[in-house]
Amino acid sequence: MKTDPIITKTKFRLMLTFALLFGVISSVLDAYNDTSIAMNEALAIEPQIWELVIISIFVVGYFAVIIGLFLFKEWARKLYVYSFVPILLIYLLPSFSWTFMSNLGAIFYELSSIFGTLIWGILVMPSLYQPLFQE
Repeated sequence: MKTDPIITKTKFRLMLTFALLFGVISSVLDAYNDTSIAMNEALAIEPQIWELVIISIFVVGYFAVIIGLFLFKEWARKLYVYSFVPILLIYLLPSFSWTFMSNLGAIFYELSSIFGTLIWGILVMPSLYQPLFQE
């Protein structure tokens, strides 16, 4: 009987890499899109200091968790699982009251979201994540 894990460490790292890569591609495509720039100038709201503090804490924490997941640390798994929904609430901040994405930017953003949700699903299911996090 085959006892190999369903998700190997290489596949898991590739999913993490693609989630980050697609998020970066989405941001770059929107940053250089003329329509996105025009919409941003027309509808932009300056973020408050407290919003910038919250966002910077989340960004630093997110990168710490991603590095921990690349190294298969148990604390990173728990933080990723328990912070998944609260990080989604960041879009309720006043400076995020509107969003505009170009066609290609939206495609890569959705691909990044799909990979992020797959990672979350893997980290929730003990039969999937336990072989990855064993020494």
